[in-house]
Amino acid sequence: MAQEITASQLSGLRVFAVAARLHSYSAAAAELHVTQAAVSQQIRNLEQSLNCRLFRRQGTQMLLTEQGEQLQPLVEQGLALLHQGLSLLTDPPLAGPLVISVLPSLAARWLMPRLWRFTSAYPTIDIRLLPSQQLADLSRDKVDLAIRYGQGHYPGLHSELLMRDMAFPVCSPALAARLHQVDDLEQVTLVAAPEYAGVSWQNWLALSGRQSLLAHCRSVTVDDGSLALDMVLAGQGVALSRSVLVAELLREGRLCRPFVEQLAPLHQYYMVWHPDSPKQARIRAFCQWLLQEADSVTPAG
Repeated sequence: MAQEITASQLSGLRVFAVAARLHSYSAAAAELHVTQAAVSQQIRNLEQSLNCRLFRRQGTQMLLTEQGEQLQPLVEQGLALLHQGLSLLTDPPLAGPLVISVLPSLAARWLMPRLWRFTSAYPTIDIRLLPSQQLADLSRDKVDLAIRYGQGHYPGLHSELLMRDMAFPVCSPALAARLHQVDDLEQVTLVAAPEYAGVSWQNWLALSGRQSLLAHCRSVTVDDGSLALDMVLAGQGVALSRSVLVAELLREGRLCRPFVEQLAPLHQYYMVWHPDSPKQARIRAFCQWLLQEADSVTPAG
């Protein structure tokens, strides 16, 4: 019948593993934050309980005896398995579903084209996107993480800045060739969205010194930024869009910036989650990936 390991032996085996690795009682004491005398006592007690010598002194080093060399790999394996077992109980599981609320425009123009990189790196995390204009309730709507466009103040929730953006007009290259000055906007259709966070054609024209021009322009209002860009890509007008949404389209040459003036929105993109969520490991993995993707985006121009 196998002999049970006592609490004293288990403590001694942990000290033994460190001392065997470092070949020094004093170095082991420093790593374990105890005195050298305490290490010596633990080893001595362990040797007495096992009725064998585990170390022999050679100069300033403590080398393993034959019995110590036999014991060392077994102790290391045992401690590693014990640590692994404890981690299963204390660390949140990484595998499983992660429900994310995100604005439809950001999902379509920024997140979805990149998401394959996350799913390749974390195949065990099942991403479930909920594109919606509505502000998700993380307690009631069973949402684990929200990417919100706001000012970062969400009582009871943890928030972290994801990225900033700017607002400016964009249009197709063919249409851009006809726009030499701001007054030329009278000849085209302005694709607009309801004013939010200070972003509106009225505010952009005021920034350009031509606020009165709005009364003479044709306009179409679209409630979704991605749909507005679809109209512009088809050459049907000029949209006041945000840099995060159009960065790739500008780099690809599918859209142009006809004017340099730009607005700084009052809101920015934030990652928001409940601090007590049981899915912290998944949330941290996804947020870290989001930040890496945001850092890789160069300013649109």
